[in-house]
Amino acid sequence: MQRVSSNFTVFFKLFLPTVWIVFFTIFTISIFTIDEQSLPFLTSPVFKYPFLLVYLIFFALIYFTIIQLKRVEMGADCYYVSNYLKTFRLVYEDIESVSIIPLFRLQVITFRLKAKGSFGKKITFLASKQLYNLFLQSNVDVASHLNSITK
Repeated sequence: MQRVSSNFTVFFKLFLPTVWIVFFTIFTISIFTIDEQSLPFLTSPVFKYPFLLVYLIFFALIYFTIIQLKRVEMGADCYYVSNYLKTFRLVYEDIESVSIIPLFRLQVITFRLKAKGSFGKKITFLASKQLYNLFLQSNVDVASHLNSITK
């Protein structure tokens, strides 16, 4: 097994959402519970309700993008997908399509599966370009299969 996920996955999946959610949840609760006389700007409805709307939008954005990242290790006949709590073994034949979005030295790779699995119908991970390309170079059969279904 060879890890193809970037080390940044831990930062983006665990640290960043935790810090963001804790800080902004506490701030949001505080602007709704603080005395209006002490900080009139923060407690005015002109600030509170737009801030709450922006908070909910960013919370949904983080949940549906960053928190959905997985850790992926690939081998010659199967690959392992983990959310850092559970790990599942999957086979390449179950992949319906592959989409790759380049981001500097990283790339966001999404495997769309033929059937719904334990993590849903799609698996998204942040891959290191170097590790992913090294794996594909050393496993020509897997590379040809993945390249044939890449969009």
